[in-house]
Amino acid sequence: MGVATVFEIEIPASTFALAETFERAPDATVRIERTVGEASDRDTAFVWVTSVEFDRLSDLLATDQSVAEFEKLGEDGDAELYEIRFDGGICRFIEAIFDRDGVVLRASATEGVWRLQLRFADRNDVSDVFDDEFVREYEATVTRLYGPNDAPTVRADVTDKQQRALETAFESGYYEVPRSVDLEGVGERLDISRQAVSERLRRGHELLVADFLGKGEESD
Repeated sequence: MGVATVFEIEIPASTFALAETFERAPDATVRIERTVGEASDRDTAFVWVTSVEFDRLSDLLATDQSVAEFEKLGEDGDAELYEIRFDGGICRFIEAIFDRDGVVLRASATEGVWRLQLRFADRNDVSDVFDDEFVREYEATVTRLYGPNDAPTVRADVTDKQQRALETAFESGYYEVPRSVDLEGVGERLDISRQAVSERLRRGHELLVADFLGKGEESD
């Protein structure tokens, strides 16, 4: 059995995905949630987008050549959640990763640059996928390589607002027995409604538990 390898790379949107969207909305921030699906679903992802006007994002996606289909699923504050079926470079990239049993731990993009954290069970698979031709095609740059003793703990893909809600609830004593504060009190500290706090905590809990149980990625 080989040595598991975790590393981080940067790829320009022009060779990967959403190049036109970033050209027209350079301040956009994009984050892909880790999902589990069949091989036929590899080109589809749940995508959070921020820093783009709500009434503009759908128009941007509709004219982006890397987007085959999309559907808006909801909102959380200033973030919009879309289900996107991609086309082009990102699909070939993901196919190559998954064919070697690789895992995309994180994927986000700002200022037209994608940053991905990948894991392979065998170091040899990394060299098989990231050969010279593959690196040239995607203009990929390895920015960090983790050794066997410093591989990162995989962090659930909670949003910044969900993380802030979790941290505020914890620091305020919401998880103490008995509780020092209720949901309304946490909401007052965050200046949001009780319902908004409840939704952010529920989603954050779901992601953290799924990550802890290994449900955020394919596992035996």
